[in-house]
Amino acid sequence: MKIIKFKSSSEGIISTISKEINILKSLDHPNIIKVYEFYKTEKYIYIINELCTGGELFDKIVEVKYFSEDVARNIMRQLFSAVEYCHEKGVIHRDLKPENILIESSEEKDRDFFHIKIIDFGTCEILKKNKLTEQIGTSFYIAPEVLKNGYNEKCDLWSCGIILYILLCGSPPFYGKNEKEIFSKILEGNFTFKHKIWNKISYEGKNLVKKLLELNPDKRLSAKEALEDDWFKISSNPISSKNNNNLPIFIQNITEFCAEQKLQQATLTFLVHNFAPKEELDELKEIFFAFDKNCDGKISKEEFVTGLSNTNSLNTLLKKGSSIEGLIKNIDTDNNGFIGFEEFCIALINKEKLLTEKNLRMAFNVFDRDKNGGISQNELKYILGEYNPTAKEQLWKKMIEQIDLNKDGQISYEEFHKMMMEVINNKNKRMSMQLRLSRPQIHQQYKMISTQGNSKGNNKDNNIIKLNTNKKRNKSFLILNKKNSLEE
Repeated sequence: MKIIKFKSSSEGIISTISKEINILKSLDHPNIIKVYEFYKTEKYIYIINELCTGGELFDKIVEVKYFSEDVARNIMRQLFSAVEYCHEKGVIHRDLKPENILIESSEEKDRDFFHIKIIDFGTCEILKKNKLTEQIGTSFYIAPEVLKNGYNEKCDLWSCGIILYILLCGSPPFYGKNEKEIFSKILEGNFTFKHKIWNKISYEGKNLVKKLLELNPDKRLSAKEALEDDWFKISSNPISSKNNNNLPIFIQNITEFCAEQKLQQATLTFLVHNFAPKEELDELKEIFFAFDKNCDGKISKEEFVTGLSNTNSLNTLLKKGSSIEGLIKNIDTDNNGFIGFEEFCIALINKEKLLTEKNLRMAFNVFDRDKNGGISQNELKYILGEYNPTAKEQLWKKMIEQIDLNKDGQISYEEFHKMMMEVINNKNKRMSMQLRLSRPQIHQQYKMISTQGNSKGNNKDNNIIKLNTNKKRNKSFLILNKKNSLEE
């Protein structure tokens, strides 16, 4: 949870925070922090977001000094994937830095590979036709065109280049005693690979740094181009090489899933966010990454077909009359033509374990805001309004009528429970389309379809931190000091 204290007169702060929350709610990517709820009192704003317990990437760099290329490659693959997703959505972060990248879990401290989450979208902006002019960012990571007051999304790629340079050698490419000196060197764009550490770095790694720290943003790589760079084609161990013997396989749930009611979809989303076992979500994340071949944070029809083919499932589906288009339509609840990460998890997760009496009662109590024992039309509008803000009152009334069996104008718990049980009942109706995959099969399939890999690195436990804090910390790591921020 992020807690922000503000004065009643601070309308600008509230507006900025509201903008950040609305943007984050529109983003669905496994490497971007998820925001669930937002509350405001007279003195405080409370933002309920996804819990990340592994600490900042900044702290990890301080601890290990620099990373091997394999570790850096896996970090950057996730970072570029999230950045490409944002840019495709028209969102520019504008303050990418290790302090704004979290390690997802403290449990990953003993693993060679860890997952990251980008946070702090408070300075982000929507991509426009005209170039942005506001000078914002953090001194070591700010792009030269930002200092010249004319930039676009390529400023994020410059920051990625700085991060990659630091990951590989432990220090920033543009050193200075103060902001003026740092900015001067950034504008010149001259950096070197003179340190002896760079002798161990591959040509491809150094070349990617050069392509990202290109002074001319028109010649600088995009996030998509960076993901296609030769550096990422260097072989590494499969991401699934550990603990595969214990991976539960939920591919068959794809063919069984069908949440026809919007309230069913909203309830499943709520339950996945709050009650899904972390271990199961982690495993689903690995499957998602394996299907998402181009690392853009979403699964296309072609990637979906390829993923099923590589798990020996496609022919089984086609023989039993299943339609790829039909499967994607069931999963793609926002109808954008792609399967997002959240949609993927909801479709694949074990519904029998998720839709327990306890969990359903908890969800119902949250939706029943006035606690009168029923979900009214206004409460339904509150739950689903963000998915359909322009919907007319007649739509909400019709949705109530579809679920309201006793016609009393609201949804009782019994009616709500019956509606959610239909999600499981759909499974029985679709048994002829079930996939049957053994764990040894999946162990082999992951090795075939995964493009990411484990790598050797050192992880130490990090404390839970408050996200997006502005407090200055007394940390010494060469010249990486948080006080060098234009925001402050």
